[in-house]
Amino acid sequence: MKNIVSALLLAIVFLLSACKPTLSVRPTLTPIPPKEPAQSNTPLPVTPVESALAPENPTVAPTEELIASRTVTFETPDGVTINGELYGSGKTAVIFSVMGNCKPGWRKFAQLTAAQGMMALTYPWRGCIGVGAVDDNEIQKFVEDLRGAIDFVRDQGAEKVILAGASLGGVASAKLAAESGAKGLIVLASPPEIPDWDFKVESEDLDTNIPKLFITAQMDDTVSASKTRELYDLAAEPKEWQVYPGTAHGTDLFDTENGKAVQDRVLAFILAIEAGP
Repeated sequence: MKNIVSALLLAIVFLLSACKPTLSVRPTLTPIPPKEPAQSNTPLPVTPVESALAPENPTVAPTEELIASRTVTFETPDGVTINGELYGSGKTAVIFSVMGNCKPGWRKFAQLTAAQGMMALTYPWRGCIGVGAVDDNEIQKFVEDLRGAIDFVRDQGAEKVILAGASLGGVASAKLAAESGAKGLIVLASPPEIPDWDFKVESEDLDTNIPKLFITAQMDDTVSASKTRELYDLAAEPKEWQVYPGTAHGTDLFDTENGKAVQDRVLAFILAIEAGP
């Protein structure tokens, strides 16, 4: 009997265990943050505006790393040695003569000219001790310095010479326009005479049928626009007159808000002569 009761109790316990619900534990899920977009090292495509500034574009001045100058020396007819900066090469040479304050304001434009396949030379006067420092006696021989520069570029193989000068450089360029047999003349803010030096550009100096371009600022604070106009009036045709707003003098025009317009105007003039006979 005792054994039967025990068996019955075991059976009941078994049945209750079988009927008990099974508990299920759900795992806790940690939210996964959204992925950050992958970073790319691929450069963005160049826009058309940036493409226009690429070095291949012949209308954009190259950097010094692209068109480096070569230091050269040349002798003037009266035996003085001058150090100059020569850029590029070619059968056409443009000589850029600096202002009387000896500021090397033509360097960037000389690079631009060289990038067009021409030779470009710029140089200080013999009287230049430094920028703004001048030997008053020596600088008065400035025309001889330009004569030496002209002889030098011809010795380098130039068959066509264009004279470009600012202020005192423009005076020298105008003085030698006919004598040198130049193919073009560019004058930035230059008077027809320097009374203190008893120096004057005569009409016969500009009596040549080469293209001539005269540029100045309307309110030039060093050489008045009316003085540059007097020099223009001395010149024979063909000639062109261009005035820009402002007070900047000579090559300082390149550093103004009109600098790009001045650059383009001068470059177009040079390229037209270079392409001609």
